[in-house]
Amino acid sequence: MTRLSPVLRVPLSTAPPLGGSSGTFVLPCRKVVLEYCEKSVASKGMRDYILQQANSIARAHPSVEFVISARPQRSPLLRGFYLNGRTKQISTHNLAATQIAAKMQLILDSSGAKTHGLKRNPVVSTTESARGIWSPMHDDPHKI
Repeated sequence: MTRLSPVLRVPLSTAPPLGGSSGTFVLPCRKVVLEYCEKSVASKGMRDYILQQANSIARAHPSVEFVISARPQRSPLLRGFYLNGRTKQISTHNLAATQIAAKMQLILDSSGAKTHGLKRNPVVSTTESARGIWSPMHDDPHKI
């Protein structure tokens, strides 16, 4: 009587790995919260945006969780939560629905990383060059 060894299987998974494999892109924005007041005049644009465009933007981005919550007597906000643990918060006080759509696209397109000033060294390297960064502005023009 011979014994058969059990067949080992890899567990099935439906979620793609974070960081992406070849051909896979994971949007950095993981969650967007739309907060508004039901009675405030300042939230009228947010209410219009939710009624008209929120459904289509949610269908266009299935990997992002969209949460709509009421904030009584508070200013309307868009909050984006990102994979790197950061958040971005944009006030939509007295904005129209079309302006809120632009702010929503800004949150969805952001990576969540901190913004850096332009005065910093633009090259990121593990070893710094001995000569520095070449620039045509500091080079002597050739004379013929």
